[in-house]
Amino acid sequence: MAERLRHALGLQAKYELGEAPPSWLCGGTLHRGLGPVTEVGLNALSDRMGYPMSNTRTLTERGRPAGSNDLFVAWETLTHAANPS
Repeated sequence: MAERLRHALGLQAKYELGEAPPSWLCGGTLHRGLGPVTEVGLNALSDRMGYPMSNTRTLTERGRPAGSNDLFVAWETLTHAANPS
């Protein structure tokens, strides 16, 4: 499960950071705007478990401090950024 989430976050982060998607992916048109949802996964998978996640880290750090998406995500930077196990 960790590998799947790691790669899913990394794939989305790559395009959130501005790389053009290939034509086979959603017809080459993506809607960007993932929001403040990567902090928890980055902390668990990279900081605690040691998986390399360069695109996700770049995207997450650019968005710090994370705010809220008015649903269920709020204060992730405060509670998860570089939080040791």
